[in-house]
Amino acid sequence: MFANNRVALFIAIRLLRPSHAMTRSIGLLVSLVGIAIGVIALVVTLSTMNGFERDVRDQELGMSGHINLVFDRNSSTNWENALDNVLSQYEIAGFSPYVRSGAMISSRDVIISVSVEGVIPESEERVTNIGNHIALTDTLLTESSIPTVVIGEKLAEKLSVSATQLVTLITPRWNQEGNFSGPKYQLLKVAGIFRTGMSQYDHRLVITNLATAQSLFNVGHSITGAKVRLDDSLAAPKVSAAINALVLKNIHAIDWRQYNKNFFLALSSQKKLMFIVLLMVIAIAGSSATINMLILVKRNSTSIVLLKTIGATKSVVVKIFLLQGLIIGFLGCFIGIPLGILVVKNAQTLVSYIEQTTGFPLIDSEVYLIDHLPHLIKITDLGLIGLSTICITVLAAAYPAYKAGGTSFSEKSDA
Repeated sequence: MFANNRVALFIAIRLLRPSHAMTRSIGLLVSLVGIAIGVIALVVTLSTMNGFERDVRDQELGMSGHINLVFDRNSSTNWENALDNVLSQYEIAGFSPYVRSGAMISSRDVIISVSVEGVIPESEERVTNIGNHIALTDTLLTESSIPTVVIGEKLAEKLSVSATQLVTLITPRWNQEGNFSGPKYQLLKVAGIFRTGMSQYDHRLVITNLATAQSLFNVGHSITGAKVRLDDSLAAPKVSAAINALVLKNIHAIDWRQYNKNFFLALSSQKKLMFIVLLMVIAIAGSSATINMLILVKRNSTSIVLLKTIGATKSVVVKIFLLQGLIIGFLGCFIGIPLGILVVKNAQTLVSYIEQTTGFPLIDSEVYLIDHLPHLIKITDLGLIGLSTICITVLAAAYPAYKAGGTSFSEKSDA
């Protein structure tokens, strides 16, 4: 009998084949192309956002460590013992103490607000990946007659300075009562220029020796914090919570997920929103398929009645048209997913070509935090795209299938 799924599938495919009715064939083709384009857009969007999230996370972790220990202003100058006592019970790869504060930097007539970070070069290179961008141990020379700094590439461009040139750092001066008594000017030598590809570092970061920063900001031998690198970055929330549970008077631990929480929440929300919007594009293409399948039901009413005459039940007829929706969805994914992957793989090449041709930067690190177009293709995302698309096209076929199942001889006569 017609309960055989193979027969239903055969009939569904036969009804979808191009015929002399060009309007029907073009209509179904337009629906299929619309679904494929929606799938391509989903693959490209989700893969790009995945890559963006991964690159920003990796670069942020590479520059800031897994845990940030923040010392208050009244922290003891004996920070070495304090850190040893706190970190000795955990498996850490290293820690890097720092002094961090805001300041102004000037060259010629340009004055820019910056973040100054004083570090121990050897410790900083063990904890962060700054060594991939510039060798701090070779550039931040403590024996130099003029204090040395390294600055971000974009900051150097704004100041119009290069390595070995001088800049002026402007910091607040405080009197013995702790009141502001005017600006303090310090001449510094640019010993090197680094490029991380991340806006907040390339545009605003100034790195110097820990001792130099302590002198510039008049904090004695104290530090304002320490970056900690763990053997396992996923253990950061647990270790951070354990440190805070000690209820230490002058130290507070913040793991990398906490100090990037708002950014990653916003990115996750944007990713979900884009997924929904692009699914609506596929749904619109699916509605076009619904209209074309209704026309298909009307034009094939004679064939539907004939099937019922020779024994096909209503459920079999419904199944035939639902299978058509399934086939359209599958074909859309079959075409769209590989093309989407191809676009993703070559997107950076296309962006670079457009930028070189027009001279206009499509990816501005000041806006997007990074200066390239990353991608990360996840099998789970491809599966979700495929499943969602097929569900939409099957639902789009539900009403035509219902109409086909109810087609009778009298309706065929009216047609």
